[in-house]
Amino acid sequence: MTEHVQSSDSRISLIRAAVVTVTILAMLFFACAFVPVYAEGEETAVQEQTAGTSDAVEAIEVTSYDFEATVSKDHSYAVTEKITVNLPDDTDKIEFSIPNGNFRVTDIMVEEAAYTADKGSASSKIVITDADKLTKGEHTYTVSYTIREFMDRDETKDIFYFDVLLPEWQQPIGTVNISVSFPDDFPWDDMHYYAGQLGVEDVSNKLTYKASESKKTVTITGDKIPENFGITLTAELPEGYWEGALDGSVAVGEIIVTLAVMLLALLLMWIIGGRDPKVTKNPQTTPIEGITPVELGYIYDGKVRPADIISLIIYFATKGYLKISEYEPKRYMLIRKNEPKNEEKMMRNAYNALFEDVYRERGIDTEDIGPRLLRIMNNIREDIAAGYTGSDMIGFTPLSKAFRIIGTVLFGAVMGMVNVFSYQYQYLQPNYGESFIIGVLSALLVFLLCGAVDTMYFSSSKSAAKLPFAAGAGLGIIVLYLAVAVFRRTGQLAASAAVIMAAAAGAFLVVIMRARGKGNTELIVKLQQLRHFIYHPTPKELLENHLADKNYYYDMMPYAIMFGASDAWAISFLTLDVEEPDWYSDDIEGHAFSNLRGEMTTVEYANDISAFCRTMENALNDWIRKHRR
Repeated sequence: MTEHVQSSDSRISLIRAAVVTVTILAMLFFACAFVPVYAEGEETAVQEQTAGTSDAVEAIEVTSYDFEATVSKDHSYAVTEKITVNLPDDTDKIEFSIPNGNFRVTDIMVEEAAYTADKGSASSKIVITDADKLTKGEHTYTVSYTIREFMDRDETKDIFYFDVLLPEWQQPIGTVNISVSFPDDFPWDDMHYYAGQLGVEDVSNKLTYKASESKKTVTITGDKIPENFGITLTAELPEGYWEGALDGSVAVGEIIVTLAVMLLALLLMWIIGGRDPKVTKNPQTTPIEGITPVELGYIYDGKVRPADIISLIIYFATKGYLKISEYEPKRYMLIRKNEPKNEEKMMRNAYNALFEDVYRERGIDTEDIGPRLLRIMNNIREDIAAGYTGSDMIGFTPLSKAFRIIGTVLFGAVMGMVNVFSYQYQYLQPNYGESFIIGVLSALLVFLLCGAVDTMYFSSSKSAAKLPFAAGAGLGIIVLYLAVAVFRRTGQLAASAAVIMAAAAGAFLVVIMRARGKGNTELIVKLQQLRHFIYHPTPKELLENHLADKNYYYDMMPYAIMFGASDAWAISFLTLDVEEPDWYSDDIEGHAFSNLRGEMTTVEYANDISAFCRTMENALNDWIRKHRR
C-alpha cells in the first residue's frame, strides 16, 4: 500500500485500535472493581495463619510483651512495644503484626535494627531483617508507631476503641505488661476492657486490670497468655471530645477542587489556542464556487477517503463527462463521454486516470474499476494538498492539536484521581488498579469520541454517525460508575453531581479543542451552511434555484451524498418537475419494459445512485485491502 492510502485510512486504524484497547481495559476494569471484595476475604484467611511471628520461626518463644501508649486529644495513640523473644535457631527474618484498619499508622520505627514495614489492605506487619538481631538466643525488639484515628460520623457520641494486644499473635506470650495514659480531661465513667482468645468466650481471668482515674492510666498485666488472645480498651465519650482528628471529608474538597482545576485548564487552553477564528455566516444554497465534492473531506480534516473519490465520479456524471449504466443488479459500466476541458488540472488528471486506454463511448466494468480508483486516490491527495498548504488553510493547528492531546490525558488523569480521593473519605486503602483503568478508559473514550466527531460531519456512512453516540455512551458508563462510587463512599450527592457535570463539560471542551486557519474556517462555515440547506431547504430558495438551473437538483447531488443527505435532498424535489438524468440509465434486462415501475421519482433515482456509490466504495476498499496484503 502506498503512503497516501495508509494516510487516508490512519484514522480508521486508530479508531479500531482504540476500540480493541477500550474493550480489553473494560474487562480489566470490571475485574479490578470487584477484586478488593474477594481479595479481602482471602487476605483475612492468610492473616489468621501468618500474623504475629512468621511460620518460618513458629517455634520461637515470646517471653514478654511490654506495651506503652499515650492517648492524645486529637484521637491519636503514640505506641511503644518491647517484645522479647527466644529464637531456637538463627533465622532470616521475624515478623510482628501492627494495627490495621480505618486509621493511619505513621512514624513506624524499630530501634537499632534493620526492618521493613508492610502495610496491606487486610493486615500490616513489621519484618525484622537485621542479621545480628536474628541469631539464636534471646532478643528484645523495640517497636514504635503512631495510630491516627479519623473523625467519626456519629453525631451523638465519640468513641474510644483501642486494641492494646492484637488477636493475630500465633504464639503464647509469657508475660504481658500494658500501660495506657490518657489526657487529663478524659471521661472515665464508661472505661472498660474486653479480653479473650479467638473462639473462647471468657479467659479474662488471666489478666489483672487496674484503672486509675487520678493518674489517668490503665494498666493490664498477665502471665501465660495463649495464642490469638486479644485485649481491647473501650469507652463511650461525649460528642465533640476528640478535637483535631483526621477528617476524611477533605476528600470531597479534593474531588471538587481537582475537577474545577481540570475545567479551568481546559477552558484556558480552548481560549488560548483551541477555538476557530470568528467568521461571518451567510446562507449557502448553491455549490461553493471553486470547491469540488472530492475536496470536502480534505478541507475538513486533511484526509482523502474512498467516499471522496466516489463523489468525484458522480460529479463527472452530472457534468456530462461520463455515463453510469447498471446492466445487472449491482453491476455497472462507466462510459466515457465529453472531455473535462474546462476543469482544473487535478480533475483532468483524475478523469484521464479513470479512463486510461478507454475510447469515447466505451466503458469500464465494475470489476476493472478498483485499481483505477486506487490510482486516482493516491495521486489526487497531493493535488488537493497543494491548494491548501498555507497556514491560513490548515484544518487543525499544531497548537490546538497539542492542547487536545494534553486535555485528553488531563481528563483521564483527573477521573482516576477522583476515584482515589473517594476512597480516602472512608479511610480505605485506594484501589489503584481500578483508578488507573478508570483513567485510561476515560482518556481512550474521549480520544475515540474526538475522532468520531471529526469524521462524522462529512461522512455518509451510517456507522460513522453512530460512532460518536457509542463512544459517548461508553464514556457515560465510566463516568456514571465513578459518580456512583463517589456517592457510595462519601454519601455526598453534590460530589457525585460534580463528577458528572465536570466530566460532561470536560469531554465537550476536549472535543471542540480544534482550531482551524481562518481561510479553512471560512470554507467550513460555507460547507456547514450548505449542509444545513440540503437537509432543511427553504421552499422559496429551492424553487428559485430549480427554475434558474434545470440541472440544479443533480448538481447538488454529489454534495448531498457526501453529507449523507441524498434521501432528504430527493424528498425535497418530489413535487417539482425534475427531468430524468441522462447520465444514469437502468439497463437491466426487463426493467425498461416493465409497466409496474412507471415513471421513477427523485427518491428512487437517489436510491439507485446511493447504491452505485456503495458498490464503487466497496470495490475501492477491496483493492485497498488487497494492496495492503
